[in-house]
Amino acid sequence: MQKEEFTIIPLLILGLLKDCGQSSAYELLSVFKERDYRYLVHMTKGSLYYNLQKLAGEGWVRLVEVVSVNNYPEQYIYEITPQGDEHFKALMAKYSLQTDDITLAFYMTTLFAHQYDPEQFKAAVAVQMEQTRRKIAEIDHVLDAKQDKIYDTAKSMMNNVRAHHELNLKWFQELLER
Repeated sequence: MQKEEFTIIPLLILGLLKDCGQSSAYELLSVFKERDYRYLVHMTKGSLYYNLQKLAGEGWVRLVEVVSVNNYPEQYIYEITPQGDEHFKALMAKYSLQTDDITLAFYMTTLFAHQYDPEQFKAAVAVQMEQTRRKIAEIDHVLDAKQDKIYDTAKSMMNNVRAHHELNLKWFQELLER
């Protein structure tokens, strides 16, 4: 069985290039941060650069120019290619139909809670609850503060993630009461 070489990040990069046009990695990362997509997908600066290079190697993006202004480091400006546009469509089709289960490390630990010290497990659940409340508050802040900078589909997705966190809070409370 062949291991899948790419993650969801190439779809994100190609989508951002489609949204923004010709852009440097720095500009793409800035848009990622401005739109607060960190609540939807985990992407580091390193994974952005790595995946951008892989996309270029596959011919799905191309380097259009190298810009250096006022002694700042060179910036490589990329654009999506026609082949990249086709790949974007293929990734959209693939991931829009995918129905993977949510796999959080904590979920796995609940499978073996009976093998763990009950007080330590309850302490872990309390930490999960605290972190989940923080995530909900952050999402609420983003949805309120950036109404006009986030696309409706991203808002909908963030609301879905928020609802998932709310459901987790209810479940965590049930775990504490057992």
